[in-house]
Amino acid sequence: MIRRWWLGTALVFVVSLSANGLAAEQPPLSNAQSALEQLGKELADQSLPLTQRLDLVRVFGGWATGQVRAPLLATLKDAAPELRAAAALALGWPGHREAVPALRERAETAGETAAVRAAAVRALGIIGDPSTRALLVAATQDPDAGVRQAALWSVALGPLADPTDRTAHLIRLAEDQNLDGLLRCDAIRALVDVKESRVVEAFMRIVEREPPIPIKLPEGAPTQQQIMELRRVQAGDVAAWAAGALGEVRSKGALTLLLKTAEEPTDFFLRQMSLTALIALGGPEARPVFERRLEDRLPENRALALMGLTQLADKASIGSMLPRLNDQDPLVRTQAVVALATLGDATVRPVLEALQRNESDSNVLGALEEALSRLPR
Repeated sequence: MIRRWWLGTALVFVVSLSANGLAAEQPPLSNAQSALEQLGKELADQSLPLTQRLDLVRVFGGWATGQVRAPLLATLKDAAPELRAAAALALGWPGHREAVPALRERAETAGETAAVRAAAVRALGIIGDPSTRALLVAATQDPDAGVRQAALWSVALGPLADPTDRTAHLIRLAEDQNLDGLLRCDAIRALVDVKESRVVEAFMRIVEREPPIPIKLPEGAPTQQQIMELRRVQAGDVAAWAAGALGEVRSKGALTLLLKTAEEPTDFFLRQMSLTALIALGGPEARPVFERRLEDRLPENRALALMGLTQLADKASIGSMLPRLNDQDPLVRTQAVVALATLGDATVRPVLEALQRNESDSNVLGALEEALSRLPR
């Protein structure tokens, strides 16, 4: 067994070369090759801790050249399923066709663990060899969610996507509630460009069936960590992205559904995307919802409600808009000024002039100056 200091030095050396592209761009250096060979022996050493061997597999995966193929292929037959799965993923780099037979064997071996099969399917998808596409399409029907996800990514979003069946695979990926939310949202965004009724129907099914994600807004000004967490949750909010997609495809048939989700009490992002969709669709049916959302806790949603009412061009909404001139958030105050000016009712001029005397936010002041120049005296 080599000493841990030598292992650490070898790892740093190999990773640094790989990160700088030396492994792929120039002939192997003798000392790099020596380090890789030594690490390959370590990887095969059954007496080493599993965590240490997994680290070695990940290093080889980052190296991603034929120099590490042999030890990774050998590891595909290791007794530990964790190592087999890690080795399968490590062998998955674009164009690595030499690994296809061994990966196919892992994917098709009866009794192999689902995690290893999923890793092998994922690697085959990344490699992108057309000869494996039939296997991957069949794997989209696998009872294991991990295998299905790897297969669906490959044929819907990955290099083996085919226009003849891509839409069907994207719909299945978007609708499968057992799969990763971020990946499903990627599928939804890809489907927006497909102008077919089955896509609209899929979006509506998702909005109807998907459980809303309760998102708790932080009290006071959010920290950077809280903002990042909110963005992470939003990125995987499948129902919200599907609601937004219904607006992008201008689905009038979704109006009743969106009127409901625009007031979903726990998922503010679903409300936000539904309001955005309602603005895109237009129509007086949304006016009561827009007026109620003027009291939404999220400033962005209050601003969207103002935009929606402005688009309806109904001066009867002026009374509902006026209180937003005193909103605590300058974004909302700015939008309220723009909305009132757009409706063009001269009776609001004294209110805007009074606000101008007391306002300190530069964006609101700019909106006020523009509004007052447009409104009749």
